[in-house]
Amino acid sequence: MANTRAIAAASAAIAGLLRDRYPRDDFGSSLEVSLYQAKSFESPMGDGFSVFLWRVGINANLRALPPRRTPDGRRYRASLPLDLYYMITAWADDTERQQRMLGWAMRALEDAGPLSAAQLNQYVAEDDTFRPEEAVDVVCDPLSLADQLTLWDRLKKLPPSVNYVVRMVLLDSDVTLDGGPPVQVRDFDMAVLR
Repeated sequence: MANTRAIAAASAAIAGLLRDRYPRDDFGSSLEVSLYQAKSFESPMGDGFSVFLWRVGINANLRALPPRRTPDGRRYRASLPLDLYYMITAWADDTERQQRMLGWAMRALEDAGPLSAAQLNQYVAEDDTFRPEEAVDVVCDPLSLADQLTLWDRLKKLPPSVNYVVRMVLLDSDVTLDGGPPVQVRDFDMAVLR
């Protein structure tokens, strides 16, 4: 039910939630929270959290959605249900500090529960990306050991991280499904038996 800016809005909301809520008394006021790309891991930040969108997939449970209908009766092509996979990493020079930060981030994301449209729209310039009745779930989604080892092999400087999935981000289509005109007359002619 969101428009095509939904992926960016979900990423910004997770980063914004961590930025706004981290305990400044415990971690100081200069903690950085950034959205990362793969190349960002080559020279990572010194102290803070990275939010890395590493996979986008189609939600298999609701792949065949019916056409979307607006309150005024117009029909549009079905929404595209996405699952967004994120890796949250705590960066610090001190191991204990890094682990405390990671523990806090996991608890904060769990406590946040489903993200409402207001939370999702708060961190992007447009406040209409998600409609008011929308929400998405943020769920911890640990990687398999094989996937984790592959990530460590590719990202050589990767400290312990945690993976989350944002489920059921529905991207709406603007393509209308125009039907024929309303039926006015029905003709029930039957073949004549001879």
